[in-house]
Amino acid sequence: MANNQSQGLGFMDLMSIAVGQIIGAGVMVMSISALGMTGRAVNVAFMIAAVFTVFSTIPTIFVASVAKFPGGAYSQTAVFVTPIYAGFTQYIGLLGSVSLGMFAIGLVSYLGMLIPAINNNQMMWSVIFLTVFFILNYFGTQWMARVQGFMFYFLVAALIMFTVMGLPKVEWGGYFGNELFGEAFMPRGISGLLEASAFLTYATGGATVIMAFSGEAKNPTKDIPLVCVISTVTVAFLYGLMATVIGGILPAGEVLAIGNLAPIADLIMPKPLYYFFIIGGAGFALGTTLNSSIATANPPMLRAAQDGWFPGIIAKTNKYGVPVTWLFLRYAINAAVLLSGFDVDTLGKWTLVIGNVTGLIGVLATGRIGKLFPEQWKKSPYHVSNGVMWLLLGGATVTLLIQAWMNLQGLTMGVIMLNVISFVVFYGLATYMYKTGKVHMNPSYELVE
Repeated sequence: MANNQSQGLGFMDLMSIAVGQIIGAGVMVMSISALGMTGRAVNVAFMIAAVFTVFSTIPTIFVASVAKFPGGAYSQTAVFVTPIYAGFTQYIGLLGSVSLGMFAIGLVSYLGMLIPAINNNQMMWSVIFLTVFFILNYFGTQWMARVQGFMFYFLVAALIMFTVMGLPKVEWGGYFGNELFGEAFMPRGISGLLEASAFLTYATGGATVIMAFSGEAKNPTKDIPLVCVISTVTVAFLYGLMATVIGGILPAGEVLAIGNLAPIADLIMPKPLYYFFIIGGAGFALGTTLNSSIATANPPMLRAAQDGWFPGIIAKTNKYGVPVTWLFLRYAINAAVLLSGFDVDTLGKWTLVIGNVTGLIGVLATGRIGKLFPEQWKKSPYHVSNGVMWLLLGGATVTLLIQAWMNLQGLTMGVIMLNVISFVVFYGLATYMYKTGKVHMNPSYELVE
């Protein structure tokens, strides 16, 4: 089926969304936690994490190279697994959409370092920033992408500035030895390094969210695979350099006590550049993640509602093509969660195990690509033999299993049981809805000539 590709998201639009999704709490918070796991070897851990993450993007690269999927991962699941399973993933997505407040809270906490008055009412300011980004997404993908692109350039500039100004101040003389600051380079050995690497896969992941814009991209089969690889590798390399600054200027104990990058930035930068880093680096890192997290949930939900998994009002769009009822519903729920003072992090853990299970099923289902799209797969620039494909998918499987294991370590038995119960309930609901005849699946993909 031919497509009119004169409109839509170009390569740099997709790149800004992907990078904005990757760079969030990862380098601002997780790098410091990883420092506690493996000391100054955290930069090596970032490189290992990047390899893991690239493996995890391979299924998306393969799938995105053969067709356009208007509903993103939802449409992909409907084709590669089953329609019932696709509906189930969208029901689960309802739970995952209620923890956006964590990004707004993080944004306010960083800005509070510049404007102390904000700290007096963090809840109110978190809701204000949440409101601003939801309003922005009301005006459609093109406006969201423009603002994302604006923040993207300032974000990258701020992180590069932190790195360039910090590297000359690193204590290079003993960095890779075991005497600098009286601390070993890798205090917990290989086990600590691998633990940090597995942990940091969350910091280097996120690029695959652009699959949600497969239906709105100008050249989805070309741009989406490239963006997944380039954004992941580039950000991971930058993270590695930043981690060297984080670990090589102050003793690890002092950095861990600080808990964020602001004091380090204050140490290596003059005040005007420090302010720029807090706003353009820390602030925009969380802002771009919040912005893209709101936007990437719209195409799958719109497609699922059109197919009948949700009431018809959810499929109602404004003149910009945005499912406004869904947008307002998500906003209302997230604002209510913030105002209630409920622990947003707890909500984020509600579907962690389910996310790993659905991800694993998606990886294994990608092996059907040669049967489902025989001609397109043969023509794909990413085509490989079956043996190589399963080897690469095996790497993606290992990455997901590592993440699942890391998740389980941080969950209580009650939260794990909540994941299991949610899986059973929502899969049962999807099965019931499909059998009632209320669901009528529209074509889930378009072939691109």
